Amino acid sequence: MPEVSVIVPVYRSVDTIRRCLASLAAQTMDDIEIVLVDDHGGDGSIDEARDFASSYVGAKRFVFIATERNAGPGPARNAGIDAACGKYLAFVDSDDTVDPEFCETLWNAAESAGSELACCDIEMGGRVRTNCDVSDKKHFLRHYVSYFMTFLYRKDFIDRWGIRFPSSFSAEDTCFLTCSVLASSGMAQVHKVLYRYISNEESVSHRRDCERARNRMTSIRAIVSFAKKQGLYGEYRRELNLIVLKKGCAMALKDIADSLPFRSRHSEQ
Repeated sequence: MPEVSVIVPVYRSVDTIRRCLASLAAQTMDDIEIVLVDDHGGDGSIDEARDFASSYVGAKRFVFIATERNAGPGPARNAGIDAACGKYLAFVDSDDTVDPEFCETLWNAAESAGSELACCDIEMGGRVRTNCDVSDKKHFLRHYVSYFMTFLYRKDFIDRWGIRFPSSFSAEDTCFLTCSVLASSGMAQVHKVLYRYISNEESVSHRRDCERARNRMTSIRAIVSFAKKQGLYGEYRRELNLIVLKKGCAMALKDIADSLPFRSRHSEQ
């Protein structure tokens, strides 16, 4: 059993997939598998990934699976979780890269602390961003500054609690991370940049419209449903209400507002 399964949904990333896979092949930890999920982007990305894997020489294992049809990032990651054999799970987008110590550092942090989750810092747009302090779960949920790709997740914990991504195309990562945090008994944190986020303007995450707003609210409602089903709602009710307001309602309204055509005062006269 590998120590870490890195799940990479592959969708319309023909120009970036080799760079992403090169960063994973360069990991200092050899006992990992890289699970590539073909989500049928139709641009040759998965062919580039297969070509990279076929020429790779080393101890790391490349695994290729596919969704039945284009399903979006949530279902693609779920397929990766189901196929993964590792003790821990990591999620890397095919546009992004990770530093060579990404897997090993987070694995060491989780193992040393005996935690189900461990996280690092991230670089976005040339700026270093840090997750909230994870030592106090309620503080983390109230302030909720977090980046789900920077986390390592223990797989048997994820499976035991039945945590999966919703199929909605917005805030599915927020749903997955929040449910994981709610169920966790402890989290470890490393203040070191190990994940490099590279913005893709064509990504679903950059779209702003009413459909995105509806999808966002679907994902946020799934968090509340999980908390109630698992008997966690009472203890974290205030924190969950804040998440619904901040991550759900407020951002859904912004999605809608950003999609409206600009109308000047003169055009209305």
